[in-house]
Amino acid sequence: MPSSSCGPVAVWRQMLETHADLVDSLESRFKAEHGLTATEFDVLINIPQDSPIRQRDLLRCIVLSRSALSRLLRRLEDRGLVVQTADSEDQRGVRVSLTDAGRRLRRESARTNAEVVRTAFEGLSANDLTALSALIEQIRPTAGKA
Repeated sequence: MPSSSCGPVAVWRQMLETHADLVDSLESRFKAEHGLTATEFDVLINIPQDSPIRQRDLLRCIVLSRSALSRLLRRLEDRGLVVQTADSEDQRGVRVSLTDAGRRLRRESARTNAEVVRTAFEGLSANDLTALSALIEQIRPTAGKA
């Protein structure tokens, strides 16, 4: 049901609440089905399937501090999902690769992610999705300037 107030602050609030609900759904499913947090999924999905990624490049893909990412990668490594190796091109750098178990979990959890997102958007038609995408793209250029 549409809110009686459709000003920018009310719409922003709706977006935040909807995002929080979707993240909660993802978090619950990831935890129950894969033993993952949404943040761990975000890291796994941003590591290429078949090639290592520099930790600093991975950091650009996710919303974590360098130290938080390092701790999370250590936990994933302890669980046998990733391997961290010294970067041969940058002595201070680290490269991160998925293990076979990490690739398997990445695939399985990506399916769960797609199911949750599909369910969240199932009430929208193709035209609705196109319109929503266009509105988001319209907001994007000014969002970073606020």
